[in-house]
Amino acid sequence: MIITFNDKQPKVEEATEMANSVLKNPLFYSKIREKDSFDLSTASPQNIADLIEQSDLEFKIDLFYPSGWKAIKYRKTFAYMDSRFPNTLFLNLKKLKRSSKSIAATIIHESLHALDHEAIEYTFGHGNNSSKGKSNTAPYWVGNLANKILEGDFDAKLLVFDQIEDDENDYLV
Repeated sequence: MIITFNDKQPKVEEATEMANSVLKNPLFYSKIREKDSFDLSTASPQNIADLIEQSDLEFKIDLFYPSGWKAIKYRKTFAYMDSRFPNTLFLNLKKLKRSSKSIAATIIHESLHALDHEAIEYTFGHGNNSSKGKSNTAPYWVGNLANKILEGDFDAKLLVFDQIEDDENDYLV
């Protein structure tokens, strides 16, 4: 898998480079393979690591600025995917006031959705967009693994990836 971004936004450019560096890191795959299982998944961690590692998917990042009806619908959303564009991540310009590492982890989280869409024989999503109870799903766990690798801290707080609920902050509790 390779992640591409063809716009001029320095923080997203840096986050894209970081996400690609995680995808090249052998530690990333070994940590996924060490996991016993994921919630809401028909694929084993070994299957998911193999799918990521062997994928030739090009995952594209586009930026969006929520205005009009999107300003209401996406006001709490960090990023979203659209089934009409399964290999594209739409990253919310209003939600870039966080570290490049956090954005890179969001990119990895969302890339698992694209891979899930491609992998006909398996499913490994997380259901709805609430982050509650999702820390052991493949997209959340792998996205948080990416953050831990980038932070160099395997005790780093768990990030929220989809959207902030009214009673949440940027971290899972």
